[in-house]
Amino acid sequence: MTRSRNPLAAVMAASLLSLAFAGQALAEGGNWFQDKMSCIVTGGIAGAAVGAMADGITVGGGTVGGAIIGALLCQPADADGDGVPDYRDKCPNTPKGAKVDENGCEIQSANGDSDGDGVADSQDKCPDTPKGTKVDQNGCPLPEKQVLKGIHFAFNSDKITADSAKVLDEVALTFKRYPSLVAEIGGYTCSIGSDKNNLKLSERRAKAMREYLIKQGVDPKQLTAKGYGEQNPIASNATREGREKNRRTEMRILKQ
Repeated sequence: MTRSRNPLAAVMAASLLSLAFAGQALAEGGNWFQDKMSCIVTGGIAGAAVGAMADGITVGGGTVGGAIIGALLCQPADADGDGVPDYRDKCPNTPKGAKVDENGCEIQSANGDSDGDGVADSQDKCPDTPKGTKVDQNGCPLPEKQVLKGIHFAFNSDKITADSAKVLDEVALTFKRYPSLVAEIGGYTCSIGSDKNNLKLSERRAKAMREYLIKQGVDPKQLTAKGYGEQNPIASNATREGREKNRRTEMRILKQ
């Protein structure tokens, strides 16, 4: 059998053979090679084989050519272009240009998220919460019951003020972060007015808050609303300051 004396032809043949090997592997199930070194070795062996068949002198050239083709062809797939291969990318749809961690998940901010609670360190007021703890928009553990400060309504009305809407927007983000979270929105009033009217007013206000949160994307199943009227005052109704504290809304966690 007559062997080729053209080294360039041998290297090209090695490249084509390694291309065929890798192409067949990819056709059989996507990214058959997850390890770049495997591609280099396979391509090199294929190239060496062709080099030996063509001329012993070109074995080295065939190995190099095959290895280069193997390395180039068998780069692991990276659909979102974040630099983390798809086979170990736990967040495969990160926006283009986003900074990601070793798992391909977007880093919350330049300051990171040291306790992994989903709130960036620059905004986290409780930076050392235990792993898995459900937190509010400030990164602090969700208490079983809390007064929603900053919620106000027009006088004798269930109309939510603009400032209150900003607070509720933050509350909505917490519910959307934790789909299993279920809570009751409770409305309270001071002692001015009749018991009956205060109870109805507190019910309307609690329902108005629930409806607002649902409009912001919270699942209706996560929220209930109840009015308590003048019940359970947290301050004296004999002073203006005390009455202001009693006119409040509370969120009570029913299920985490």
